[in-house]
Amino acid sequence: MNYIYDIFLNYNNLVYDVFEWNKEDKITHIRKIPFIVIDSLDLYNLINKNVVIDNTFLAKIYRKTEVFSKKSPYCLDYSFLATDKVEVVAFKLDKNGVIKEYSKLLIAEEIEVLNYSESLSMQTIEYQIISDKIIEQFQTRNENKIKKFIYKELKLMQNDLDKLNFLCLECFGQIKNANPLNVIYQQLENNWENIYIKVYNFLKMITIKR
Repeated sequence: MNYIYDIFLNYNNLVYDVFEWNKEDKITHIRKIPFIVIDSLDLYNLINKNVVIDNTFLAKIYRKTEVFSKKSPYCLDYSFLATDKVEVVAFKLDKNGVIKEYSKLLIAEEIEVLNYSESLSMQTIEYQIISDKIIEQFQTRNENKIKKFIYKELKLMQNDLDKLNFLCLECFGQIKNANPLNVIYQQLENNWENIYIKVYNFLKMITIKR
């Protein structure tokens, strides 16, 4: 088993490029992590499909990832780094072989790992595809955060027709409607890029006054 040493990872439930890392993220300083080279299709599937990784591979990586800590180093049960010699992604799994979190690398560290991978042979990783993932396309991390906020607030407002109609007037220029919530959902579904900031700012204003 090959290892990569002394890198920083930002485990999340989605793969975020380093420019989308936030100050609030919990960055993990990795002392040592197992590293494999796999083909591009396998890397794609691990990122974009719901998969279960074979127990044999789990046994190979069990508690092999070491983390720096102010108190004392500790181990992650199941984590590894994989590359197709084009990009590098870290994976954290549960005991059943299901991938729970992912991380990209800092740019300088990814370049170092890619350079190192050139001298390594490709390996196979056994896994079973369970289903496709539902992935938000063409939305940044911040847009996804805004989207969750909008739909959460609309759910809380679903019985307040006055506020919903006020939102329709302020954001879409539409006067009173019998079912304003449907109008809002349709506008968001069909015209997201042009209106989501208006809706978000309106709802933020409402929450501040709440």
